[in-house]
Amino acid sequence: MTYQQAGRVAVIKRIAGWIIFIPALLSTLISLLNFINEHTKTEQGINAVMLDFVHVMVDMVKFNTSFLNVFWFNSPVPALGQGVTTANIVFFIIYWLIFVGLALQASGARMSRQVKHIREGIQDQLILEQAKGAEGRTRPQIEERIVIPRHTILVQYFPLYILPIVIAVVAYFVLKLLGLIAG
Repeated sequence: MTYQQAGRVAVIKRIAGWIIFIPALLSTLISLLNFINEHTKTEQGINAVMLDFVHVMVDMVKFNTSFLNVFWFNSPVPALGQGVTTANIVFFIIYWLIFVGLALQASGARMSRQVKHIREGIQDQLILEQAKGAEGRTRPQIEERIVIPRHTILVQYFPLYILPIVIAVVAYFVLKLLGLIAG
């Protein structure tokens, strides 16, 4: 891949990363709000008063974000403790897409930095070649020797493999602390 093609791929990766990341994040957050809203309706005592506040806040957010109705009505609500259900599978796929989008954006940013560095290096080399006179290489001769390796998002271990697990464990303990998960 030439460095011009790498520049285009870098832009496409960054845009695709944001296009995947933003809807996945919105869907996951809305799914969690719906989960909290559904699983806190049967509380009694002092917890009921605090949870009424949570219900009012969730309803207010839902009312004021009517432009997100696609997410409010279609985001899967996880059914924790019920085993493997379709809603759980779809929820975890959407959750994982957050990190795929982050990895794509990071890969595109890395490629973009490399292309910028190569472009500057070509300019510097071209100045040196012009100083050699007639035997110096031209810009196309310099560019044809440059080959950029392909970058895959699968080697980004932290954002793609470790971070989702860390956040899931933290979320589990927070939900357990709030009493939303029995066990």
